[in-house]
Amino acid sequence: MENTRIKTYKDIVVQNINCGKYKTKKDAMNLIKYITGKSCITEKQKEVRYKGGCGVPDYDHELCHNAMYIIKKLYKKTGKNLRCSYHFIISLPAYIQDVNIIKLVSIETCQLFYNKGFQCIYGIHEDTDNLHIHIVVNSTNFKTGKQLHMSIKELKNFTTELKKTAFEILKKNGF
Repeated sequence: MENTRIKTYKDIVVQNINCGKYKTKKDAMNLIKYITGKSCITEKQKEVRYKGGCGVPDYDHELCHNAMYIIKKLYKKTGKNLRCSYHFIISLPAYIQDVNIIKLVSIETCQLFYNKGFQCIYGIHEDTDNLHIHIVVNSTNFKTGKQLHMSIKELKNFTTELKKTAFEILKKNGF
């Protein structure tokens, strides 16, 4: 019988997707549409039933995008060479199918970004064997107006922080 207890935060995969992408307003909108299930890219992904966010209206992809874009305009961060958003995916082990726990991981992860001054939205995708979380983060800090820039080392440290946050939630809930 497969051991269904998570042993280490390293069992959780966090990816930063398409580092050089998402530089235009349209890119950001398309990404938010994908995350929230308003743009079906695959046949399997018909609907995103679970979504939420911090600092944005998560019930409407256009309002969410507009809320993020207003922050960019406010701080004059709408130039062509400025990244609009970051896209992270958190993949949990396939045996974790409890949507309530995955929602808790999603909310806590978004709260990490929000506490640092970045709006974000998540969608839980069910189009693979394991439920996984897509997160879009506005690259402009709503408190300071500074852009989110991460070196390779900072990105590695941050993804480790995301993994550890998810791991602690799973452990607290018996996984």
